Amino acid sequence: MTSSIPLQQLIERIKSLHGLISQNTYIKDTSQRLKRIIDDANTPTTFLVIGKERAGKSTIINGLLGREVLSVHNELSTSANTFIRYGKEECIKAVFLDGMVATFDIDRMELLTTSDAEVAQIIREYIDYVEVYIDHEFLKNVTFIDSVPLEMPTEHSAYFSETLVERTDEIFWVIRNGEEATYAELALLEKYNQRQIKPHFIINAIDNGDADDFVASEKIRYGDQAGYMYPVSAKRALLAGLTQDSKLLEESGYLELMELIAALSENKGKKIEHIIDRFINWLGYFYKEIECIKEREPFQSAIASLKQYAGDEEFEYTRQQRDIALLSAYKQECQQVCNVFKSVETLYQLLQKLTSELYLRDEKIEEFEYYALHYQQSVREYRKLHVEYMQAYGVLDTQHRKAFGKGIEKGSPAQYSDNISVMREKRLLDELQTKCAALYNTIKRHEAIVLENLYSTQNHLVELAQKRLSGILRQVEDLNGQRKREKKEIRSSIEKVLEFSCLEDAQRFIAEAIKPYLLNGTLGLSGKQEVMIEHMVDKILAVDLSQEEVKLPPGQAEDLTLSEEFDAGITVYPLSLTEADVVSDIPEPPVPLHV
Repeated sequence: MTSSIPLQQLIERIKSLHGLISQNTYIKDTSQRLKRIIDDANTPTTFLVIGKERAGKSTIINGLLGREVLSVHNELSTSANTFIRYGKEECIKAVFLDGMVATFDIDRMELLTTSDAEVAQIIREYIDYVEVYIDHEFLKNVTFIDSVPLEMPTEHSAYFSETLVERTDEIFWVIRNGEEATYAELALLEKYNQRQIKPHFIINAIDNGDADDFVASEKIRYGDQAGYMYPVSAKRALLAGLTQDSKLLEESGYLELMELIAALSENKGKKIEHIIDRFINWLGYFYKEIECIKEREPFQSAIASLKQYAGDEEFEYTRQQRDIALLSAYKQECQQVCNVFKSVETLYQLLQKLTSELYLRDEKIEEFEYYALHYQQSVREYRKLHVEYMQAYGVLDTQHRKAFGKGIEKGSPAQYSDNISVMREKRLLDELQTKCAALYNTIKRHEAIVLENLYSTQNHLVELAQKRLSGILRQVEDLNGQRKREKKEIRSSIEKVLEFSCLEDAQRFIAEAIKPYLLNGTLGLSGKQEVMIEHMVDKILAVDLSQEEVKLPPGQAEDLTLSEEFDAGITVYPLSLTEADVVSDIPEPPVPLHV
């Protein structure tokens, strides 16, 4: 297959074609299909992870990334197809069915995929798909899609989104160790084979019993319908990533899986051929779209579409419900951030917050946390040691009274050294006194460091919380900004709605700029592909798109700005611990006992 340079030159031409047809709002789906081809051509090799409910798809990807990026719920499956891409700035983008995009912080994954909260369910109802951007070296060469479970309406049939399959370079089919693929899954696998698609199988959870026999039996069942088959333990791989345990990673089976992914991602020829086949199929979609434009009465259809978008009360109500749900989620998060320090009255409570709220962490805070944790641990150990000393002191005092008839404070060295049991208890007491003194000094060193940095750390924590709060408010501003932009775009669409001349321009562009480039030999097309291109372009050019000029009746789109205002005057509850809240009350270390 050809190199990627001619393909990029073709994509540049396709971008120009997309610029032409995207001016017409009545072939939106066809325009989006072309946009996906452009996007996917510039995307690293895409791996689609599919499987039935709770097969472990999300956990498989978490294992590859070595961290818990995707939310894993014991009872709820992933409810939105999720693209995991490389991004220096980690975030989540929810792409809604109407094209709107809402950005969230990375730790809001559960809200968008698995949470059963009412607000989360309302938001997900309007989501088309989710994009997660992660700063991970592995994602510079690959993109993963964590998919919703396979739909199996009957015992012998299964369904999966054809749009996602079309956008995918490779498929990983996940099944659990010991759970055979159903007849419905095998039927779907056979359909894919008929389309020259061979998924690779991942047998997950090999740590739950011996997997060798199960893998062997599954290979027999699939025959030559599947590609590679890899038994792995996603849990072990994830734990290996979190603990940097190379032996555990090797035991997980992920090394072989990652080698396969790397090898598949380097097969640029397959990706190029896939993109070209998709574009040829797109020419067929475009032909069907423009062939019936006149039959759809473009004028009436355009008016109906604009009325629905800007004036239909039911349609607008659903959009408002979604936006209100988004605002509710933002408000809830703001309240949590504002009150994050409200219940913090001790050093221990502060350390608990640092553990649970990731946005309160950076190098400076982690350094303070290190000394504070060691300080508290040392205090606990000292108190325990001091109690042991006092108990030993009581035992020695008792022994001394039995031996000499009086307490150790009145004993004499001669009497003391003559009694073996008293000597033994005295040595134990001396050891405990030495440990107490040493540990007390350690506590005071850590205490001094904690107190020295207490106020600067508190100020810095408030700044981090305020920064998080500002980020949420920016997201709210983005939401309102999108609404205002929609209003502007609708008014612009009213003026351009009958500009079907852009489709005539697209016809000429396909004939003059794209067809000759496809057929000049630089892309290495097969004879079958060239025949299909000739045929489809001829059919596209045969469609007459000439229009008589018509005018829309006067009208204004309704104001789409969010009706509910967001309170931007909120602020973070102050954190005001003092030395008295930090310093632990411990007794002085006992002095050496001389008797």
